[in-house]
Amino acid sequence: MRNELRNPADDSTLSSNSYNWGTWYTNMVAAAKDINAANPDILIFFSGLNFDTTLTPVVAGTALSPSTTTFTKSDFTFSNKIVLELHNYENSVTSCSTLQSDLVGDGFSTLTATSGDAFPMVVTEWGHDQTDGSYSGVYASCLHSYLPAQHVGWMIWVLAGSYYIRSGTQDSDETWGMYMIPRVRMDSDVLEGLYNHNWTAWRSEAAIANLKTMVQATLT
Repeated sequence: MRNELRNPADDSTLSSNSYNWGTWYTNMVAAAKDINAANPDILIFFSGLNFDTTLTPVVAGTALSPSTTTFTKSDFTFSNKIVLELHNYENSVTSCSTLQSDLVGDGFSTLTATSGDAFPMVVTEWGHDQTDGSYSGVYASCLHSYLPAQHVGWMIWVLAGSYYIRSGTQDSDETWGMYMIPRVRMDSDVLEGLYNHNWTAWRSEAAIANLKTMVQATLT
């Protein structure tokens, strides 16, 4: 729910004072109840604050400031449908131990919780530049081994190699994209400005080969 929640400081109609864990709880729980009422069989993903990089008070069971409410599993009739999700882009990290410690502090501590308030966790975004050797750096190498070891689901950013338009730029290249997409301009007299994207090759075969080991480790 609600991808990468962030401070509404760029919107003069909203108060930045509303960006807190208390507001998070009010809105996320209300949305979760609506989702569960519409379909009680599906999983409901709860994303965190700061661009979905932290769920600390949620998993710690501490007060969701400025309210005194806590995120307590027994409060939800659909508790078995709740999944927590985080994004992580600490690409400049210099040690695996630091990255692991940060992930535990951000929400992974729920995986080792001894109480009944443990939740499953999925890293719904992580990724790196596909045009260089980032796939073998500290950040990627650490996640390649750490996430499967924690039995955590994950999704990498990003499959697409380009966009029709992004941030005002047409046919914008996505250097973090795993696909290299040759562009073939169609007859401009017929379809001006449209592209036929033929997904025919990986941007970095070495990075994909490395990633396959992570996939296999996750599956086993």
